[in-house]
Amino acid sequence: MNDSSSTSPTSAPAGSAEGMVDNLVTQFSSALDCFRELVQNSIDAGTSRVDIWMDYEPGEGHEGTIKIHVEDFGEGMDEQIIDEQLTRLFASGKSEDLTKIGKFGIGFVSVFALQPKAVLVHTGRSGEYWEVLFHEDRSFSKTRVDNPVEGTQITIFLEDEYHRYQQLAEEIPATLKHWCSHSAVEVSFEDRFNNDDFAPPEVINEPFEVDGICHQTVEHEGTEIVIAYNERPIYGFYNRGLTLSLTDVGDDVLGRWKRRFELISFKIKSRYLEHTLARDSVIQDEQYERAMTLVEDAANGPLLDALVGELEELAAADQWSVEQYHRYGRLVKFLAQEPSEELMRHADRPILRCLNGSPMTLADAWASFREHNRLLVAAESTPLVEQLGALDVPVIAGRAPTEAVAGELRSVSRLLTHVLTHKAGRPVRGFLWRAKTAIGGMFGDSTDAELDQKIRRRLMPPQAVYFPVAVDDEVDEQLRPLIDDTRSLLNDAGVKLAELTTGVATSGDDPPFVMMADEIGPLMPRTGADDTGLEDQPAVVVNRNHPQFEAIASTLEHDPAMAAYMLARAVTAAGGSRAGEEMIESALGDVRRQYS
Repeated sequence: MNDSSSTSPTSAPAGSAEGMVDNLVTQFSSALDCFRELVQNSIDAGTSRVDIWMDYEPGEGHEGTIKIHVEDFGEGMDEQIIDEQLTRLFASGKSEDLTKIGKFGIGFVSVFALQPKAVLVHTGRSGEYWEVLFHEDRSFSKTRVDNPVEGTQITIFLEDEYHRYQQLAEEIPATLKHWCSHSAVEVSFEDRFNNDDFAPPEVINEPFEVDGICHQTVEHEGTEIVIAYNERPIYGFYNRGLTLSLTDVGDDVLGRWKRRFELISFKIKSRYLEHTLARDSVIQDEQYERAMTLVEDAANGPLLDALVGELEELAAADQWSVEQYHRYGRLVKFLAQEPSEELMRHADRPILRCLNGSPMTLADAWASFREHNRLLVAAESTPLVEQLGALDVPVIAGRAPTEAVAGELRSVSRLLTHVLTHKAGRPVRGFLWRAKTAIGGMFGDSTDAELDQKIRRRLMPPQAVYFPVAVDDEVDEQLRPLIDDTRSLLNDAGVKLAELTTGVATSGDDPPFVMMADEIGPLMPRTGADDTGLEDQPAVVVNRNHPQFEAIASTLEHDPAMAAYMLARAVTAAGGSRAGEEMIESALGDVRRQYS
């Protein structure tokens, strides 16, 4: 050391300035956050790396000297910078430079939160080399030295027990990982006192990425975004790779974007973002709004595109493995959370899968729903599903909302409800863009909740809609008069049937008494499941194994007219026709009055 240019100790500012220093020293949540500040200053100085290392010098008693070194290889400081920035609070020339992240000129003073016995700074620039020693009372002495110094070297001296040294050797790298894991320059840490095997320093830096699926990286000038779907998302904001905020609580940082990112993780590294004075969060200003718009664009664009692409690939697979089955269910869960407007951009992509192995688009699902006022949804193939497949009746792989047992594909119904609600004319309840619009058509003037529930009830398992039926080749001779008289009564009441015959529902729980469809076949829908109106002249099969038919057959033996009336009423009631009342008043005449 050369004392040729030395200054005497200079006292720190007194009065309010001293109070200001105290506030700056204690403003952070942890005293160890000072290492983030020092790394930030080193990055601003243009260093290629920052080395942080510790050593311990035992003392005569219980306490020894803890030495913490922070070294960079940046521009360093000359005397003017030392006088105007290092030792003068809030003197900073960085406020208009977006490549610099130290805006408050308080980075260095944060080291005093550690309550050091001394802080020694060696630095050099433009052929000048300096040593600045800060004392425990925050006074300092400045000395010019001859030995060349590259960059800036800071040594923090603490007096404490070895136990405290061990704590710091664990806590400092943990702190660095929180603040500096994505630093734009390499940051390393080394515990030299306990490094008997001469292991290399621990590199703090980690890849700039997030956990999840459909991981995407999007770059703009001065900004990089990584984004992925995740059931437990995290949100990270960075400037030059240093953490401004990293949290899993959307309320902390997302504002009006909270709902959009409920199942999406992201990290954004941007020179436009700034931290609060206390370094505890990101400032939500115009630059933040700009950054969040870029993140939303990444979610609506590349991320959603990747999700749809993988779903399309899975939906087209010849046969699902167990892994594909579970992955498809997980992907659909994320898709069901997407905004309806964004989903509609992919309405023609075959991302749904029918149980016969054929893919289906959301547009096709809407068309089928609009035609039949329901969609069939099932988790696995059954003989009934196979029969429906042979008849080209689609059954979507999923789980109907009415099924109590949850499963991997339960989100398919959420997705369908989301899309169908949007197509029916009203946004899905709960999203931020829920503009009120008029709705007509099949559901009338429903509220959001009512419409949601009505559509959910129309997503049905096949067994709730269809029954395998063994249709009689010919109506039994003893039943033929009943069938003929019933059809005559219905005809007189203005109810036209294409066909009325008998048969047996061969399987299924709670088989119906009356089944009707456009035509009779081996599968018949539960009456009302298709909302088929009697005015369309349906074909009707009466289940002669049903208890209600047994009662009518018993009446037939002693009163054929009453039996025909009872069956006619059952047919009209099953079809939801108002013609039953007209039939009672006009067609039955004396019969009705006799039994009223």
